[in-house]
Amino acid sequence: MLDFSASINPLGPPRSARGAFLRSWSELARYPDPYGEKLKAALGERHGMNSAEILLGNGSTQLIYLLCAALRPRAALIVAPAFSEYANALALSGASARTHAPAAADGFHFSLDSFFAAWDKDCDLVFLAHPNSVTGRLLEPRALEAIAAAALARKTPVVIDEAFIDFIEDASAKRLVRDHPYFLVLRSLTKFYGIPGLRLGYLLGDARRIAQLAHHQQPWAVGGPALSVALACLSDAGFAAKTGRWLEGERNFLWQRIGSLKEFSPLASQANFLLVRIERAGADARALQKFLARRKILVRTCRSFGLGANYFRIAVRRRSENRRLIAALGDWSRS
Repeated sequence: MLDFSASINPLGPPRSARGAFLRSWSELARYPDPYGEKLKAALGERHGMNSAEILLGNGSTQLIYLLCAALRPRAALIVAPAFSEYANALALSGASARTHAPAAADGFHFSLDSFFAAWDKDCDLVFLAHPNSVTGRLLEPRALEAIAAAALARKTPVVIDEAFIDFIEDASAKRLVRDHPYFLVLRSLTKFYGIPGLRLGYLLGDARRIAQLAHHQQPWAVGGPALSVALACLSDAGFAAKTGRWLEGERNFLWQRIGSLKEFSPLASQANFLLVRIERAGADARALQKFLARRKILVRTCRSFGLGANYFRIAVRRRSENRRLIAALGDWSRS
């Protein structure tokens, strides 16, 4: 099955990661570093931060649940379309969740005014993805700055989920963390480096906030092989450069070719995936998903993101794989 449903870098894992994983076999008889200090130091060097401003987790999803369990919000605001685990983690912690959804008719454009209007006084936690994990749209720098300032003024934690920001690192909101203690940036190493099976994410935040959250986390949250592989990935500058060259050309190719099919409208994206709207009247993405599955191609429908039945999301993959998807979509549009 050719999997376009998971937005994982098809160039990964890097060769250095494979070597580190194999070498980690000799370390399995020993306990790993309980808090991943070497990896935190490497991440600190990468992002210009101190180790005390970084918290590692068994995937960014585990950290979402940790945030809700530690902060114990009463009510939270989720900017949609969004990852379903925000709402699941909030429900598990006993919090109510409200969503704010930019209009699809407006291209999912994020409006600061409407966002602040939705951010009620009783909301004591906010989840917001940058880029959005469904549309691939980035927030403007001025919007991030305004949200960070509002979080500080309201003394309300805001979690900026940057699971896909490694593909566009220069746009990260991490620079705002140090001066805004209520502003937290959630990161993932698994998507960019193609290692989702190892589960590895981290939080960037004010040292006092990170210490508060660490108090609620068990030691050995990250296993030895994951720590070793992550260190190897971070040191592989060539892989990051190769990924940047691949993504820009391949995303544009996929966007243009799908857009040339009259049945489909792909949304312009800054991430490594595309949100596509089916233009055929009465069309259901689940029917398209079944049609493609018979061609051994898997795409993701978007009902779990709160979108309509005519939306689906696809990862950007290698050229030969993208051509195969385009050909199958063309066959469906002619059926």
